Amino acid sequence: MMETNENDSGAWQPNELTAARQQINDIDDQIVKLLAQRFEAVTKVNEAKAAANLPIMDHNREDQVLDRVTSMDPNPGTKLYMRNIFATIMKNSRDYQDYLTKTNQAH
Repeated sequence: MMETNENDSGAWQPNELTAARQQINDIDDQIVKLLAQRFEAVTKVNEAKAAANLPIMDHNREDQVLDRVTSMDPNPGTKLYMRNIFATIMKNSRDYQDYLTKTNQAH
């Protein structure tokens, strides 16, 4: 018989599910910290682009990053999802750069 325990909502769940969810929570915590560091780097990139009068969007760079991260994924079944996740991260980075640019111009 599989051991169970009670979750925060009071429902009983198998220990394997609880352990897997905790692992996901731990990974999410790490991802948040890494994304915060990435946004700090994006701020520096934005400053450099502004100083050089370069546009926020760099299609070649984005293609290189997407190709690189996709090639790093050892699971063929998740490569497309990995690419989509990073495309979303990069879109949010562009949006953040746009926000920074508009905010700096307003001061």
